[in-house]
Amino acid sequence: MSRRPTLSEMLWPDDPADADLPVQWAEAVALQVLDWVWRGYDQLRHKHLSRVDLCQPSEQLERNLTLLHFGEIQEIWARETQGFGSLRPGHEIPELENRYSPSAKPPAYDLGFVHAENQRWIWPVEAKVLPTSAALAEYLNDVRGKFVAGIAGPFIGEGGMVGYLLRGSPRDVFDKLVNELGQPMLPVSQFNARQHRCSKHGRTNAPLLRLHHLIMELMNSSPAN
Repeated sequence: MSRRPTLSEMLWPDDPADADLPVQWAEAVALQVLDWVWRGYDQLRHKHLSRVDLCQPSEQLERNLTLLHFGEIQEIWARETQGFGSLRPGHEIPELENRYSPSAKPPAYDLGFVHAENQRWIWPVEAKVLPTSAALAEYLNDVRGKFVAGIAGPFIGEGGMVGYLLRGSPRDVFDKLVNELGQPMLPVSQFNARQHRCSKHGRTNAPLLRLHHLIMELMNSSPAN
C-alpha cells in the first residue's frame, strides 16, 4: 500500500547517500545518552523513590516511573547543555517511520533523544517494570517485537532497554536474557559500576543493533530496605 509522506519526511527527506550518518551519530552520542539515563535514575531514586515503600500495591507504576525518570533526565540535560544541546530528551515520542496506517496511532518510545536538526533521528529507550528477575515476558516482547524487528531505531544501530526491577537480582536477569535471546550480555567498560550490559542483533531492514540493558533496582531505593 502506498502512503503519503509525513511532515517530518517532507522536512528531512531520505538521502540514500547519507544512510550511514544516523548510525554514526547514534554511536557517537550513545555514552552521553546512557549516562543521562543512569544519572536521571540516581536523582529519581534519591529525590522520590527513597520516600515510599514500593512493596505496597500501586497503579500505573510503569507509566508513572517513566514520566518521573524523564523529568530528572530533562533537568540534567537542561543544566548541562543550557537547553542548546545537539540532541534533546523526550517522553512518549512517536516513531512515525513505522506507522501502521494514515490514521492509526504510531508506536512510541517511553524515552527518546532526538537529533537537534534531523528530527527523524531518534535514539530510543523502552522501559519495563520487572516484578521479579524471572518475569521478563513484556521486556522480551519489546526487545524482539520492537528493537530486533526494526520498528524501533529504524535508522540507527543503538537503543536501550530499562528494566525497573522490583524483586530479584540483576545477575539473574542477565542470565535469563542470555538464555532467551541466544546472545551474550557484554559489559560496557564505561558503566562497569552499573548493572549494565549490551547485546548485538542482526536486523533485516535496519542497521545492525547494539542494544543496552540497564537494570535498575527499585527495592534498593525503598525505605523498606
